[in-house]
Amino acid sequence: EYYIPKKLMNITIVGAGALGNMLATKLSRKNKVKLIVKTKHTGLIESQEILFRDIEENIIKSKIKIETNIENCDLIILCVKSYDAEILIQKLSSWDTPLLLCQNGLKTMNYALSNIEDERLSYLVTGNGISKIKTGISEHKGLGFTYLGNLSKSKSNILQNISDNLKEQDMDCSIVENIEEFVWLKTVINSAINPIATLAEVKNGKLKNPELNEEVKKLCEESSDIASSNGIKLPLDPWREINKIIEKTADNKCSMLQDLENNQQTEIDAINGELIRIGKKLSINTIYLSLIHISEPTRPERI
Repeated sequence: EYYIPKKLMNITIVGAGALGNMLATKLSRKNKVKLIVKTKHTGLIESQEILFRDIEENIIKSKIKIETNIENCDLIILCVKSYDAEILIQKLSSWDTPLLLCQNGLKTMNYALSNIEDERLSYLVTGNGISKIKTGISEHKGLGFTYLGNLSKSKSNILQNISDNLKEQDMDCSIVENIEEFVWLKTVINSAINPIATLAEVKNGKLKNPELNEEVKKLCEESSDIASSNGIKLPLDPWREINKIIEKTADNKCSMLQDLENNQQTEIDAINGELIRIGKKLSINTIYLSLIHISEPTRPERI
């Protein structure tokens, strides 16, 4: 890979939800950032401005270029939901621009790897608690890990620049070689926390309740078995990480509960559904995952 000096990078972030808004705020300080939104977000397009409340409750207003069309740049960061990612990956498959994926679950990673050469693909995995107030406005509710890595396991100066930028703004960010295993780790964590918090309609901190905690643990164990049977060596103990996240993001609502409350499609299929499909192929019992998948509340014409 060619050396890319630490200079202004042209970064396109697709999606102005919780994570997209935070990354746009933080990365626009030292880079040229463009935020891509759907055409219906006319107010954002007119104002060219986003708001972010940081972990210390400072409100940061960022003037930023907000458009509806993706153009060539140094890096495209996909911050859309997993169910919206596939069509974008299809459209971008013929481009040369590097892609940084951030989606929950395994579905997006597996789809991207089957359609785009792995040298172009990187992943960002985070345990930070971030809430979307509305499109273009979000808040940082809890600290957590952030891992970056190229799916081809190659080193990337672009990712190094992103990591350095985030670390300069007090984010715990590391570049790892085995990012695919971290995507699995986050999937195991999400498969346990998100459905239980959503079904119980509680913030993460309430999952310390012994009854709910036991349900979270059952899902964690089942998902971990699927990972290990699929040859994945999880880089951290998922149960320990789950309890850290519950503690550090106690006041945050998980993304699945936020989706449900906003009458939006959830990512239950990309997270738990994909684990069930992999488990069935490996002849692994997925009784708890399957029960949760069936029980997950829905909205009309939505998952």
